[in-house]
Amino acid sequence: MVAVLTSFCLVFATWPPGWVQADKKDELNEKLDEIQEKKKEKEEDIQKLKSKIEKRKEKLSEAENQLEKTEKKMDKVEKRLKEAQKTLDRYNDEFKNSIRSMYMNSSMNRMESLVTADSFDQFLARFEIMRLIVKRDYKIVEEYYEEKQKVKEEKDDLEKLTKKQEKEAEKAQKAYDELTEEMNKNKSALAELSHEEGDTKKELQKLDLSNLKSGNFAYQGPLSRPVNGPMTSGYGYRDSEFHTGIDYANSIGTPIHAAANGKVIRSRSCSCGYGYYIMIDHGGGVFSLYAHMWSTTVRVRTGDVVKRGQQIAAIGNNGRSTGPHLHFEVHKGSPGNYVNPVNYMR
Repeated sequence: MVAVLTSFCLVFATWPPGWVQADKKDELNEKLDEIQEKKKEKEEDIQKLKSKIEKRKEKLSEAENQLEKTEKKMDKVEKRLKEAQKTLDRYNDEFKNSIRSMYMNSSMNRMESLVTADSFDQFLARFEIMRLIVKRDYKIVEEYYEEKQKVKEEKDDLEKLTKKQEKEAEKAQKAYDELTEEMNKNKSALAELSHEEGDTKKELQKLDLSNLKSGNFAYQGPLSRPVNGPMTSGYGYRDSEFHTGIDYANSIGTPIHAAANGKVIRSRSCSCGYGYYIMIDHGGGVFSLYAHMWSTTVRVRTGDVVKRGQQIAAIGNNGRSTGPHLHFEVHKGSPGNYVNPVNYMR
């Protein structure tokens, strides 16, 4: 058993670190894909909810507008009802006073008027006049009572409609609130996923940096153009001399950028004609070289890890140079094995 355990320990102790790093990277990339898929689903859900919320919002606004219109009608009806009641009270009082007056003050006179009629026809005529006076006053009161009753019925109908509309508005508000709450939950979930996505990307970035520092990393090409400016000389023979790279001309101080992620393996002056130069290992046996800089413009040292597009120096005119330019080389397999940079650039 001891021997078996020892064998296992030795196997794991000698397990290639590159395999472990590759497995970890695959795991993180798989996790990132899963998070991004969930994010996409949440974003789609949010878009659908936005559409539903807008529709519900329209219904809620419509319900509130209808309720507002009904309330305005109710205000007018209540005003009419108060006016009708005042008029009715006034005429009702006048009618009662008229009856009371006829009874208390003029009953004997009116009775005397009837009794002293010269004929039965005159009696009936006088009686009819008295009856019409009372009937007229009563009719006025009755008409205003009917008007009041009509307005009251209209108010009752409006009160019923108001209650119905209030229920509809409450129902619409509840549905709107539920959708809004669901939207907030989805936004919170999306924020969490975005945070998790950021953390996973950071882990991948740290893993890449760790790989770059350890020298255990794959080629992350193609290479980007390292500097702005026209190409003044290409790779190959010129004037019976072999040119090992590409020249880009521009003014002194123009920024030079790393052509891809990698690790700086050389950053020094050279009497070979390069002046100050930098060499970067991009993994997979691909190396880039940048020459003719002044040391004062160089921003990286040997052992530094650089990212694509990071400024590493600036154009100079140092070494074997007839004017300000960047001499850019690509080596394949090992430093010193020159290849045409164009074949590795995008």
